[in-house]
Amino acid sequence: MRSPKPRPTIRRWRFGLLLAAALSACGVLSGCGDGNGVGAPGEGVAEAPPPLAVETAEVVRGEIGQRISAPGSLVALRESRVGVEVAGLIETVLVREGDRVEAGAPLFQIDAEPYQVALRQARAGLELARAERKQTASDLTRARGLRGRQIVAEQHVERAATKLAVAQAREAQAAEAVKMAELNLRRTTVRAPYAGSVVRRLVDEGTMALVQPQTIVVVLQEDHALEARATIPETHLLSVRIGDRAVVFVEGHPGVIETAISAVADAVDPATRTYEVKMQVPNPDRRLKSGVFAEITIETQPRSGVLLAPRDAIRTEEGRTRVLVLRDGLAEAVPVVLGAISSDRVEVLSGVAEGERVIVGEEAQIVAPGMSVRERAVTPAKSVDEAAPGQPS
Repeated sequence: MRSPKPRPTIRRWRFGLLLAAALSACGVLSGCGDGNGVGAPGEGVAEAPPPLAVETAEVVRGEIGQRISAPGSLVALRESRVGVEVAGLIETVLVREGDRVEAGAPLFQIDAEPYQVALRQARAGLELARAERKQTASDLTRARGLRGRQIVAEQHVERAATKLAVAQAREAQAAEAVKMAELNLRRTTVRAPYAGSVVRRLVDEGTMALVQPQTIVVVLQEDHALEARATIPETHLLSVRIGDRAVVFVEGHPGVIETAISAVADAVDPATRTYEVKMQVPNPDRRLKSGVFAEITIETQPRSGVLLAPRDAIRTEEGRTRVLVLRDGLAEAVPVVLGAISSDRVEVLSGVAEGERVIVGEEAQIVAPGMSVRERAVTPAKSVDEAAPGQPS
């Protein structure tokens, strides 16, 4: 049995739906019709989308400072591995670990008896040389008298003069031997080269100490002041300078310690891409110890007359730093080199010129280079960095 044929009314209803859908789609696409619902022959290409509205800011000259936080540690300004200067048996070690000593205080004593004997021998040798010199001087005087009376030849006088010169040299040599023996005897008592704390005691009494290789007895550290050292990323190399203010925080120590940068390394560590800065830390009460961890904040000196751009204009992709500059209605990606960085501003060392406008805000991160854009609003230019003091960079 054949199925009944669809009624003409149903056919017309389906055709109407298809026509309405087609007309709706045509209305969405620009250029699909002439505005009266009638399609124009040859018109099927869509118009370009309107330029994207973006927020921009002007690159200006102004003043900027920077706040950099970095981990670091405290180290002694001076640390000495104090060893023996003369070989011998260590008779007495006068200090223990943790002891504070003043400059010149005795640290340990080498058995002095062998050096006392050596000094006595040297002094005896000097006396002998001195007597010999006196005798030869007397001989020369007598020879000259005899020569004056034509009793001896001139060669006799010359030999006497030579003997005197040799005796004088021996006396001088013996005198130097006495000085060396006295010095070695003094060296049996080893003294602190400066005031500080004994941080390690390496040997005890009864140890036979050598000069080569040198036997180290104690390690001494200067403790009235320490040095804070921090490693800074190389991106800040041009920002940190000697004299910049620094604040050092040590856990367990009351308050913070204010100081200034005293040294900046000349080279970057190629392995870590960091460089080291140093600052002195006063330690009058000797509470701070070498080796402790410190949190260091550096505030760079404000510099004026530098090119500034908003920090949110910076775009970093695959290790490259760029900004999007508004040029002829297009977003042009321009590589830049940055200097100081504050909470909301960056110093631009190269890449853009004063007066150019850069895309800022969210659009700076999402707009594709080459996209057609227009300014939505203008951010007033700032000529002075307004970073909040407590805001991290």
